[in-house]
Amino acid sequence: DRGDLERVLQSLSLGRDGTRVLKKIDYDSDDAPVANASDSPKKKQKIRRNIGEHDRFLFNSSFTNNQRRIRITNITMKETVKERAKTHEAVSSDRLYLIDAAVVRIMKARKTLDHRALMGEVMTQLKFPASSSDIKKRIETLIEREYMERIEGDRSKYKYLA
Repeated sequence: DRGDLERVLQSLSLGRDGTRVLKKIDYDSDDAPVANASDSPKKKQKIRRNIGEHDRFLFNSSFTNNQRRIRITNITMKETVKERAKTHEAVSSDRLYLIDAAVVRIMKARKTLDHRALMGEVMTQLKFPASSSDIKKRIETLIEREYMERIEGDRSKYKYLA
């Protein structure tokens, strides 16, 4: 994948001074090769941090290290908005199952419980901040799936079925 390749090339060529195994040769807007800033004797030019299609990489012949192993830290790319939304979606769907499990655990132990007590117990058992509307939705789905039901005389009480 191109993103992984760019990260590895950046790590090998744009890292700290002791870890630059490759030399990056930039191409400026005129398509003329421009060497790294450390190689140009005239004036210092800023090295572009991104990798372009026409950039070339050469082995850094002046690279030396006394250690047997060389630690080269990978450059991590920032998470995009799309990836962040996908992550939040996955986390929220996982949390729905945790809410279901907590409600079932509580109802299995208590058999009957009123709404306020159930909401309080669920909030204390969960290790993440859950909104009361999410918990109410999960209670409704558990009622639909016949894990529990409302008591006929008092609609604010629930009875465990399964």
